[in-house]
Amino acid sequence: MIDAALSLTVSKLNGHLSGRFGAPEDIAVLAPLTDPDGKVSELARNRLAIFVTNISEDSVPRRGQGRGAPLAGFTAGEEPLHLDVYAMLAASYDANIYGEGLKMLSAALMFFQSYPLMTPQNTPNMPKGMQQLSFEISNLRVEEMGQMWGNLGGRYVPSVMFKIRTITLTSGAITSLKPAVRKPRRSLFPLREAQS
Repeated sequence: MIDAALSLTVSKLNGHLSGRFGAPEDIAVLAPLTDPDGKVSELARNRLAIFVTNISEDSVPRRGQGRGAPLAGFTAGEEPLHLDVYAMLAASYDANIYGEGLKMLSAALMFFQSYPLMTPQNTPNMPKGMQQLSFEISNLRVEEMGQMWGNLGGRYVPSVMFKIRTITLTSGAITSLKPAVRKPRRSLFPLREAQS
């Protein structure tokens, strides 16, 4: 559900930005700023990148139940897991178009300001089982921001952190896994394989 929630968010944001600026391609992407080698991700370059920085359990008890007590209709161990996802919205633009990045970031912030809550009523393509998503800015102190960017292993770019509430996972939420595409491993014994 985390992937579905963030993909939906990016899709809605792109719809808004495309309508406002007439952009022929997506302005926002769901992607980290750097690749596994620490280089700037080509997918995020000159775009608004949305990526997860933290996931925590929403500790507010549901329907008056105490922590650890099963919800009505669920047995212990099967009750939904309610999560708050912290996501960064970052303007990863080259220096020569830095101002364009700030413009896109401002437009994205206005989108979230005017559309702080997604529900099935105002978002018809909301995935089944998702009841609502709310977006609130999570303010970080300068020291926290510096530490976070240090942990991310990248240079600071104009950005804002959002707390996305509440993403709910149930035991049946994951129905399949797609295996990662991998290169075939080279055999240590190529002659044996050629003879067989």
